[in-house]
Amino acid sequence: MQLPSTLPDETFHSRICRHFSYSGLTTAQYLEKILGNEKSTFHPYFVGDLSRMAVLINEYPIDIIKYQSLNSFFSYFLPKYKNIINDSNAKVSQVIRACQVSTFREREQLSIKFCPQCAKDEIQEFGVSYWHCLHQISGVEVCSKHHVWLIHRALPERSHISNYFFPSEYAETKNCSPLAFEFVNYCQSVLNQTRNAELKVPFNYKEIMKDCGFITLNGSIRRKTLSAELYYLAQQVLPRGHLLLPRSKSDYSYWIETFKGSLNQPPFKHLLMSFYLNHVATRQLSLPLATEPTLSKDLALEKSCCDLLLRGFSMADVGRQINKSRCYVKSVALRNKIPVNLKPKIITEELKVDVIALARKGFHRKVIANKYKISTGSVELIISTTNGLVEWRRKCKCQSTSRRYKTIILRYIYSNSHSLRKDVKNACEAAFFWLYQHDRNWLEDNLPRATKTKHVDKINWEQLDVELAEKVIEILRCNSKQISRSELDRQLGGHGWLISKKEKLPKTLNIFLSYKW
Repeated sequence: MQLPSTLPDETFHSRICRHFSYSGLTTAQYLEKILGNEKSTFHPYFVGDLSRMAVLINEYPIDIIKYQSLNSFFSYFLPKYKNIINDSNAKVSQVIRACQVSTFREREQLSIKFCPQCAKDEIQEFGVSYWHCLHQISGVEVCSKHHVWLIHRALPERSHISNYFFPSEYAETKNCSPLAFEFVNYCQSVLNQTRNAELKVPFNYKEIMKDCGFITLNGSIRRKTLSAELYYLAQQVLPRGHLLLPRSKSDYSYWIETFKGSLNQPPFKHLLMSFYLNHVATRQLSLPLATEPTLSKDLALEKSCCDLLLRGFSMADVGRQINKSRCYVKSVALRNKIPVNLKPKIITEELKVDVIALARKGFHRKVIANKYKISTGSVELIISTTNGLVEWRRKCKCQSTSRRYKTIILRYIYSNSHSLRKDVKNACEAAFFWLYQHDRNWLEDNLPRATKTKHVDKINWEQLDVELAEKVIEILRCNSKQISRSELDRQLGGHGWLISKKEKLPKTLNIFLSYKW
C-alpha cells in the first residue's frame, strides 16, 4: 500500500500519520512493517531512513527532503553538515545530531504546531486536516494565511504517531500583530528559497549593520541599541512566555554569537536578525514593546469614535482623529446603529434589512452582492455587525455539510450492499472523515457492521498425527491401486499437511511409506 499523495506544504510526518490511520495496524505492527523496528520514531519535521521505506514511496527521496521536511532549511544554516542532512539514506538520529538542535542553549520543547482555521479549510477541501512544514519552523508562531497565533500540541510518546493524529479545527485562536505576520511571510520566502538553493549564506551582517547605523567609526557594534531593537521585535513576533524570547533588552549574551555570524545558533536568531536588518531597520521603524490591548482601551476608543460621529464629523475626519481606518469607523457606526452620511447612498436601512433576511436564509454573500449591485465587502460588513448572524450562518453551513456528506455515505452503501467499512472510507474519504470528527455516532450507526476476526486455535500436531494415522489406514485399505501422497492429502481434506508439514506427522508418513500394495 502506497503513501497517500502529498497535500500543499504537508510534512512527510503528516503523510505517515494519514497512512497509519488508514492501515488498521497497531503502532508496533506499523513500525515493524515500515522500518523493521517497533521502537522506531518519526520526527515531526526531519526525515530519514527513506531507503527503508522505498516500497511505500513512489517519488524521488530528494523531493521529499526538499518539500516535505525542514532538512534543506537547516542545511542552509549549517552548510558544514549539508551532505548528512540532505542524505536520504541517513537515519533520523544522524540528521538530528547534524542539525545540532540539542546543542542550542535557547530551544523549544519538541511539539507540533497548527492553525485551527487552516484545519477547518482543509477538512472542507480535502476531507482531512494535516501538518504544515512552514508551521513547524522554530520561532514561527503565526499562520501566514489567517493572521492568528499557532497552537502547540504535544506529540505521542516515542513513535510520535498515533491513529488520526491530525490538527483540530475547534481550538480557540487569537489575532497576531502586523509585524508577526510580516515575519512569518519572510520565513516562508526563506523556506522556499532554501528549497530551491536560491540563497547564499548571509551570516556576515556587518555591512548591513553599517548601512543601518549600528557600527561605530572604530568598527564596533552598537550592541545596546541593536539588542534592544531585536528584543522589542522578538516581543512582537513571539507570544508571551515563549522559550525563545531573550530575558531582557540588555541580554547581550543571547545575541553576541549571532552578531558574529556563528552557525551553531537556532535558525530563529538568524531569521530575526536578517528580517530586522533588511525589512525593519531600513524603514526606520520604532519598535515599541508589545503589550496586549486591554478591553478598557478598546471600549474607550469605540466610545470616542461614537461621540465624534454623533457630533456630526465625517467618517474620514473621525478616522484621522482616532488614528483608525475609515472601515473601522464604519463598522463601529453600524454596530451601534449610528446613521452616517455616505455618498452615494446605496446601502440604506431597507437594503440592510433585505441583506440580513437573505443572509439568515443561508444565501452566499456573492449572490447577495450581485442581487443588490453592492460589493461583497459591504455584505460581509452588514453580516458581521448583526448580532448572532455569523454564528447562525456558521451553524447552518455545518448542518448543510452534514446532510450532504450523510447523503453521499448512504447512497454509496445502498448502491454497494456488500461493501466493507474500508470500502466506504476509500470511496467517500472527505465525507467519512468529516463525519468521523463531527458526528461519529451517526457514522457508527450507519456504516456496515465490522467483520469479526476469526480465531484459529493452535494445532496439536501429536494428536493430529494419531488421528490422521487411523484415517490413512482406512483409506489405504479401501484403495486397491497405489495412490500418491498428494492424492491421499486431498482425500484427507486438502489441507496440505502431508505435503508441507510432513515432518510434523511422522507416524502417518511411516504408515503411508510402509504400506504394501
